Amino acid sequence: MKTLILTITILISGWSFGQAIWSNSTFVHQDGREIKDGQNNQIHLEGVNLGGWLMWEGWIWNGGFTQQKIIQNTIETELGTPAAIAFRDSVYANYVTEDDISRISNECFNVVRIPFNHYLLEDDFTPYNYKPEGWAILDSALAWCERNNVYAILDLHSAPGGQSNLFTADPDLFINLWNGTVNQTRTAELWKQIANRYKDRGIIAGYDLLNEPVPNNDSEMLTMYQRIVDSIRTVDNNHMLFIEGSDFSTDFSIFSTPIDPNMVYEFHLYSWFISDIAAEVQIFTDLSQNQNVPIWCGEWGENTYSELETTLNIFRDPSYEVSGSAFWTWKKAERNGNYLDYVIADTTTLWNKTIAWIGDNNLPQPTTGEMQIGINEFIENIKMENCAVDNSASSLLIYCGISEIEESMNEMEVIVFPNPNNGQFYVEINGNYDVYNLVIRNAQGKKLSQYVIQIKGVNPLSINGEPGIYFIELNTSIGQKVFKVVSN
Repeated sequence: MKTLILTITILISGWSFGQAIWSNSTFVHQDGREIKDGQNNQIHLEGVNLGGWLMWEGWIWNGGFTQQKIIQNTIETELGTPAAIAFRDSVYANYVTEDDISRISNECFNVVRIPFNHYLLEDDFTPYNYKPEGWAILDSALAWCERNNVYAILDLHSAPGGQSNLFTADPDLFINLWNGTVNQTRTAELWKQIANRYKDRGIIAGYDLLNEPVPNNDSEMLTMYQRIVDSIRTVDNNHMLFIEGSDFSTDFSIFSTPIDPNMVYEFHLYSWFISDIAAEVQIFTDLSQNQNVPIWCGEWGENTYSELETTLNIFRDPSYEVSGSAFWTWKKAERNGNYLDYVIADTTTLWNKTIAWIGDNNLPQPTTGEMQIGINEFIENIKMENCAVDNSASSLLIYCGISEIEESMNEMEVIVFPNPNNGQFYVEINGNYDVYNLVIRNAQGKKLSQYVIQIKGVNPLSINGEPGIYFIELNTSIGQKVFKVVSN
């Protein structure tokens, strides 16, 4: 058990969470190369993706490169339609809940990118009939974000037919988005329906129109984008649009000019095949400067701690003008490997056997009984209360404060340092108040200690705790300031 020593030098005040500030009458928007909130303050959208929830991947669930259709259809073939529907609905109900959004908010993120499959809202065999149960899920997600002051970006991760042939787009076997106009018409109309329903929801930071598109040629991609934009703008002029490049959102050369006056270029960066991350990001920075449009990283992650740290330092370097990023992804089933994951759901032998066989039928096949047990175990383990948070990931991505917190609010100023730390840190308070009430909580919100601090002097305090995340609440007559401290 490690003892954390907290030394308070009394002087004054604090730092507050940079959560979403929103209303339903003003909206997040583009202003040149900056993203601004509804009050016209520049903001950085820093957050996480909710991959694996409304858009499935075997990779996220401790399986192979398996797309959603195969997972759903295999379960239906082996266990029957009622069991397959029950599985789908259980994933929707348990993989992400308000507990997850609350934890994301407490981690001081201000945005979630919500990847969803068009199948959530529209079945392929009944096009243009939009599912009430799908709308209800998105409605609930937005309400959670509103209650926890976290912006949402709605990300069409799988358009009708699929916008690439990769498993991440859940493509159809023969007819994808780019082959003919049927699915293109459906995609434009789907976005119109989404925009019409949510045109007055200020918690939405924007619409991510097509995740990682891989068209046959540049012309058809530009035409598709413009068709979607025109469809949205017939009903919604409020929301910002996130425009991804071709070749899995890495190539923006097809854009000679912005396609909308309220938009962001969204790039994705996985550094497996990149020899110079800074040079890669500089390409996007040049795009931003040349076209006077913000740039934002919608996906990054899937690598070692050191590689991610290098990437994050570049994103946070003001010279690159990156307006934030969303880590991929918030929650995964446990995997054996060297990648840094954020929230980890435990797996079981029968679930691993099931998801592995679904992706590769040459592997040992589970019995129907084993498959059902494995599914039940998976559903239970993905609940937030049964998951573990990787402290290394949380420490790396901490947005409540970086290295040292020093922010001003009103006439108060507080410095917390070092942060992250090895178990010892200091809080220096400068101010005009006679008494400070200080509470220390663990990452689950449990109160560990409470102190009344008199002004002047040094007050050594200590708590016992394992390495991890702690929150310091500093209360004065003008309100409460909260600080996140990471112990390694």
